[in-house]
Amino acid sequence: MARRRSAAELLRAVPPRDRTMLLRLGLDLDDPASAEFFVEGVRAADEEIADQKRWERERLGEGGALLTSA
Repeated sequence: MARRRSAAELLRAVPPRDRTMLLRLGLDLDDPASAEFFVEGVRAADEEIADQKRWERERLGEGGALLTSA
């Protein structure tokens, strides 16, 4: 299982261009409350992605991948 990324690590990984876009949308990552909200969202998404990968491994085996249509 992948290790849980720290809040600081997650925030450092956001490029300046994305920070600017988030700020325009009202999410200031320099504000502790906004940063916490962002980190919680990223962690929730990470958990959902991990759950999906586990589901695919169980259903398709280790080497399989689900085919998706556009």
